[in-house]
Amino acid sequence: MNLFPLQNQTVWKDLWQKELKNDPETKESQDHIKKWDQRAPSFDKRTVSPEAVLRKERIFSMLENAGALQAGNRILDIGSGPGNWAIPMVEMGAEVVAVEPSGGMVKILREKMAARGIHSDQLRIDQRAWQDVDVEKEGLSGQFDLVFASMSPGVRDPETLNKAMKASRKFCYLSTFSGGGWRSCYNNLWQNITGQVLESSSWDFIYPFSYVYALGYRPQIDFNVWTHDRDETIDEAVENISFFVQGAVDVTPEIREKLKAHVTSQAVDGIFHQKQTICQGVMLWQIA
Repeated sequence: MNLFPLQNQTVWKDLWQKELKNDPETKESQDHIKKWDQRAPSFDKRTVSPEAVLRKERIFSMLENAGALQAGNRILDIGSGPGNWAIPMVEMGAEVVAVEPSGGMVKILREKMAARGIHSDQLRIDQRAWQDVDVEKEGLSGQFDLVFASMSPGVRDPETLNKAMKASRKFCYLSTFSGGGWRSCYNNLWQNITGQVLESSSWDFIYPFSYVYALGYRPQIDFNVWTHDRDETIDEAVENISFFVQGAVDVTPEIREKLKAHVTSQAVDGIFHQKQTICQGVMLWQIA
């Protein structure tokens, strides 16, 4: 019996889909998009933190060294957010199509474009979820030198990953959590409050990597590990924790009160401190 089916894409596809089926979180929902609208400003601020800047420089170096990011390239940025990647790509001479469903994110992206004098022929915004884009019917097959998805809920299953690869004529890039992500940072806290375990394994890097490997590709891979020392007011901490766990569990008013009581008990002079360690898996592979 083959215990580790390296070349069997069906096995890895089924494993991934099974894990997704067991994951109650539905990132593509309209409710979730509205929540990202509300969090867009705070999310944008985090993208310019020192550790975020270092990660970005490392990934840009990876892309440039492989020839995946050059002046004149046409790039598809899936889940572009406020333009953390799309803006510098344009400034490096690429033409970018940014797919982003959140109106809050798009608003910030447009403001950045205006401030930098970037026009729509350099960076075109498609305000849709990647799940709603039909690559074949819209003539997008093989139209991009690089299809880029950084920590994007738009590419989170075999179907959306296949679609991303179909849009590429040369390179694909994908990054996602390795080891559970933000939700796992709150697991101990959540167990203390509710007795429930927070799981998020369907987002793990092992699934897209193994699936792509089984398809016959040999991606260049890397892992980025960083630590957040986060100081927040009690209300900020409650909102932040609720945001990251609500896709997995029902944050009822009663649970929210318990969460606030816990945060308050751990706060010092009204400030709640948490140290969180995150691991991100990244991979870059060539389609043709």
